[in-house]
Amino acid sequence: MKSLKKKIIWSVVFILLVVVTIMTITKQSGTFTIGGFIDFAKKIEWYWMALALLAMFGFAFFEGMAIRTLCKMFGYKKSIGRSVVYSSADVYFSAITPSASGGQPASALFMIGDGIPATVTTIVLLINLTLYAMSIIAVALICLIFGFTEVQNFDPWSTTLIIFGIVLQVVLVVVFLMLVYKEKIIMKVADFAIRILSRLHMVKRGHAWRLRLVRAEAQYKQCAQAILQNKRYVFKAFIYNFLQRASMMMVSVFVFAGYYGRLPELGKVFITQGYVVIGSNTVPIPGAVGVADYLFMDGFGEMVNEATNFELLSRGISFYGGVLVCGMITLVAYAVKGLKEMRQKNNEE
Repeated sequence: MKSLKKKIIWSVVFILLVVVTIMTITKQSGTFTIGGFIDFAKKIEWYWMALALLAMFGFAFFEGMAIRTLCKMFGYKKSIGRSVVYSSADVYFSAITPSASGGQPASALFMIGDGIPATVTTIVLLINLTLYAMSIIAVALICLIFGFTEVQNFDPWSTTLIIFGIVLQVVLVVVFLMLVYKEKIIMKVADFAIRILSRLHMVKRGHAWRLRLVRAEAQYKQCAQAILQNKRYVFKAFIYNFLQRASMMMVSVFVFAGYYGRLPELGKVFITQGYVVIGSNTVPIPGAVGVADYLFMDGFGEMVNEATNFELLSRGISFYGGVLVCGMITLVAYAVKGLKEMRQKNNEE
């Protein structure tokens, strides 16, 4: 019940953030009108718009394929449809909760319900989360190698977010690798910290925290063994994670191509959008709402006219539209799950 209330509260907060962000962007524009936005969308060639919508769905599809690959690694073969349900739950609840904290528990609920053991589910989602961070690092490398000068399009505040975003993802990957391959060092440090905090009365039930550490250590050992024995599956899942990031970035590329038609500049658009993605991953705001929009307007502001319409349509398709679709998929999956549980209960009675 408490969990449901939290989800409702964060959904409301997310909607409010979206409304405030859109109002702020449109007011700052000074020339924005709903009619102008509609005209902007109508001028985009239908096939570019179709590609943009397809790329939007790719965000959930490719994550689902990554999860499916990792589940198969442990011997649990799931359909593409069920895998998309897992990823949709992750995308939706990650978008509406701070630091994307609600995504993995939502995915785990469906995965465990489908007969995947809790331990396997935890390891799969942990590996996938790390591969997600690695895919952002890959995007950063591509942007820095092929479009380092594009950083100049951003103001100092945006540049700081981009740099911090790269550092944060590298730290996450390094910590994960240490937990997997040098877990004893991390566990000793964590155990020492718990003991100190317990003596300072800053942490209650220190013994319970240490038990969690022991369980976590066992999980990371299993994780390390799984990676070493199944490198091909892990690499394939990484490719899917990279395609997930790229698919979202391609929405802006397709919208740009459809409206502006300057095809030689598509690489520049892709790289600029890449920097937006990197910088927006630094803040614990649900869906990075507001921050991602600021970075987008800052990066593309001097590159295009109609920047407000371009931002609202690109972001509307790639993020808000994607979250809406994933939310609907998750809602239907929850409803079906609830109906099955009711039928089983009635049959037992």
